[in-house]
Amino acid sequence: MIKYEIGGAYARGAEELSGQFGFECGAGGIPVVVKEGRGIVLSYRGGTLELIVSARVQVFFALKYFSDESEGAPRDGYFAVLEPRFALTYMLDCSRNAVPREETLFELIRHLAVLGYNALGLYMEDTFAVPALPYFGYLRNPFTREEIARTEAYCDLFGIELVPYIQTLAHFNTLTRHPSMQHLFDCNDILLVGEEPTYAFLETLIAACASYFKSREIHIGMDEAYMLGRGVYMDRHGARNRFDVMMEHLTRVLEICKKYGYEHPMMWSDMFFSLTMDAQYGGMLPRELAERVPRNVELVYWDYCSTSAAHYMENLHRHRVFRNEIAFAGGAWKWLGYTPDNRYAIAASSSAARACRQAGVRKFIVTGWGDNGAECSVFATLPALHHCSRLNLGFFDADRRFERAFLSLAGLPFKDFMKLDLANRLTRNGDVEEKNSANKFLLFNDVLLGTLDTLVPEGLNALYREHAARIARAQSRAGKWDYLFETQYVLCRLLSVKAELGIKLRAAYRAGDREKVKELVCVMKRDVLPRLMAFYRALRAQWERENRPNGFDVQDIRLGALERRIRTAIEKTESWLCGEAASVPELEEELLCFTGHGKEYEKDYDQCEWRWRRMSSVNVNE
Repeated sequence: MIKYEIGGAYARGAEELSGQFGFECGAGGIPVVVKEGRGIVLSYRGGTLELIVSARVQVFFALKYFSDESEGAPRDGYFAVLEPRFALTYMLDCSRNAVPREETLFELIRHLAVLGYNALGLYMEDTFAVPALPYFGYLRNPFTREEIARTEAYCDLFGIELVPYIQTLAHFNTLTRHPSMQHLFDCNDILLVGEEPTYAFLETLIAACASYFKSREIHIGMDEAYMLGRGVYMDRHGARNRFDVMMEHLTRVLEICKKYGYEHPMMWSDMFFSLTMDAQYGGMLPRELAERVPRNVELVYWDYCSTSAAHYMENLHRHRVFRNEIAFAGGAWKWLGYTPDNRYAIAASSSAARACRQAGVRKFIVTGWGDNGAECSVFATLPALHHCSRLNLGFFDADRRFERAFLSLAGLPFKDFMKLDLANRLTRNGDVEEKNSANKFLLFNDVLLGTLDTLVPEGLNALYREHAARIARAQSRAGKWDYLFETQYVLCRLLSVKAELGIKLRAAYRAGDREKVKELVCVMKRDVLPRLMAFYRALRAQWERENRPNGFDVQDIRLGALERRIRTAIEKTESWLCGEAASVPELEEELLCFTGHGKEYEKDYDQCEWRWRRMSSVNVNE
């Protein structure tokens, strides 16, 4: 392990990283001299490492890079020039129940430092405390001013900028539950624009961000407000041109931002396109409309769902109609339930980065969304985060150099770490386009109702036994990440007895095979329920290690309901077996294809249904 001696402004940051990423820092190590310049230049001569960097965080990236390249034996005369193409940001979703503990953020920041990320974005819909708004973040464990200050100070050690990502138009669904805030809404989770109470509310939020964060970067959201102006707003103002409504609202928000020192906010770009997809505009965004967007707002094109560089190029080309700076946001796929999809994230990010490099995009954001419960650990996506770091330098392949660098990052071989993806694999063919939320929909698919049974191919129980065995082998080497592998291991063990359970139970019942039904009841008692409890305990341990407590109540509710439904299945089938009941009505029903093809069942290997309500039942659950 290489040891460095580095002083001045870099000493504290280097000390925090020492011993964790394949290098140490302290007296008696290789002297490090840092100079300012363009790109990243590493030069090792006469026992001294000279670094030329254009951003402070690049110093820590360079220390790890040189350590990885040297493999513990520096070569005199070593010289390397690296050219980062993007300002790289990781955005962590802190609004879908999982608000990270301070220790989790600090661990993440250390990883981002040696990966060369310039910024960490905290996506906070209502998870930052605002004293003037007592119901904003109520019972959601929001970040306090003091916690943000400590996190920002830790980021400062490495030259990482801590940036607030908030909402100023939609995605306020948790606030709609509070009677004291319902007057702020148009329809669904969309704010009632054009009303002074709304702008007073938004000014309070933006003022809080300006007070809590030193950065004058801010992301103001404004995405996916597809019903803008079609609720209370329409009742009051009639049916207006919604592009006009959007522009009036954006103008007001930008005025507030400027008042608090945010001269160049970021926002998602999708609404400008969705508002012009009707016949009035022929499906295209006219230049005269695009030119109405104020030039001081940076538009972020977000897209996570293609492995085609041509797809991203086409959409970047569509953004050229704007006069604004265009940034890109891809994704570390952690929003499909309990299991990541690093394989797809890497493929999609690689194609997106190629397009962004060609289009001259200067900011590349990697999003870590947590839709529908944020069940997946942020650290489970380290392969995707690391790959995006390498993409920034133009390294697209997961070659030996990549794997060596990942080993020093995570302390575990890349191929072992990728085993965390397995619960989302429904085949053995290695097709990168196979992306799905199998880990979650197979778990919550109801044993009696069988809503998603039509998707399930034969042989999944055996496949999940293989998955569990492969994860167990990797877990034996996992070290500090043992708890991540434990969660995925017990989940795969559970799915190895549950994935096909409903199908087999329905088939045996409808065939009148009482012995088979009795055997499946035994499986539920002996295997499914104990393994469900093992998964619950592992998930709870993972959550408590990484996140604040509030939010896990949703997992209690969901997994508790799953346990209850399995017990109901046992009770109903046993009642039928012993003659107390004439039938099990749920098993009498004929299933229809989940994807809408009637009795022609489609085995969909690209099913990304992530919503618990939809996968657990078709009945009213609001």
